[in-house]
Amino acid sequence: MISSMSAFADYFEGIRKRTLKYIRRIPPDQMGFSPHPGKFTLGDLIRHLAATEEMFVRAVTEGVWLYAGHETDKGETLDAAVDSLERKHEAAMARLRETGDEVLTTKRPSLKGYPVQAWHLLMAMCEHETHHRAQISQYLVALELEPPQVFDLRIEQVSRQ
Repeated sequence: MISSMSAFADYFEGIRKRTLKYIRRIPPDQMGFSPHPGKFTLGDLIRHLAATEEMFVRAVTEGVWLYAGHETDKGETLDAAVDSLERKHEAAMARLRETGDEVLTTKRPSLKGYPVQAWHLLMAMCEHETHHRAQISQYLVALELEPPQVFDLRIEQVSRQ
């Protein structure tokens, strides 16, 4: 279980760092790419990650769910979207670090309304980020680009013995 907001923020910094490796592989002219009509574009995914990080952190710290949206006015270009993502991430992590550790076991409403301990929401935020990182990876493959390795190694480089 998570026992410290600061320790969780440090952990999530690593998750975001790995996600940014994938985002930085996106060609700037492919922000509008989506594998199917009506699905998130690459730009939507970046903006969605920024909005949902704020959403999860607010749910943990205040017990309120609000989604700011992922419209293009929240970062139309790759540079603008990444800048917004990084600024919102910094603010979200500062907010978590300023929140007392006792909040971790405080009951908060889940998205479906039933109560859960706040640390469950933080774990859901990790799972959500990983889900969309994998989506970005698959979009890169669809664009015939090589996605980065999540831990900088290919499985073939790991010893079998």
